[in-house]
Amino acid sequence: MDYLLGGALGGLVAFFFALPAILLEISERGKVKNAPMLIDVKTIFGLKIRHTHEVFFIGLLLHIVIGFLFGLIYIVFVREGWLFVTNAPYTLLSLVVYALLSWIVAGVVVYPLLGMGWFGLKEGRHVWMETIVAHLVLGLGLWLLVQYYQPFFFNPPM
Repeated sequence: MDYLLGGALGGLVAFFFALPAILLEISERGKVKNAPMLIDVKTIFGLKIRHTHEVFFIGLLLHIVIGFLFGLIYIVFVREGWLFVTNAPYTLLSLVVYALLSWIVAGVVVYPLLGMGWFGLKEGRHVWMETIVAHLVLGLGLWLLVQYYQPFFFNPPM
């Protein structure tokens, strides 16, 4: 159950931080060239995406799925004791280190598998920067949620 909760919280954080892009897309009626916090997915699995609405929705879906996986896999790391840098689960430092490592894995494994190139560079010059910010924001958001939902007597020291 912890795995599902971690994934759901990661997806929730990703959705929450995608709200500015969603509101901008609604207010501009699909004429936004580069939505904040979302990758403009113009090609996926070698297929070209031509309609701006599809580019936005695929980018939003990718963002939320990565957020879900971010939360789910962090719980796996906590349960298995794989936090080799900090050895302290749910701390800000452990989530920042995890965010940086997940950015590297996404950039080297996930994006090339989707046909977006290393770190998504086929989608734009600054995608690597957008994705590292997104991963760090996911880590910070997940840490804030854990602080909110954990009882005060269970908080480990930072």
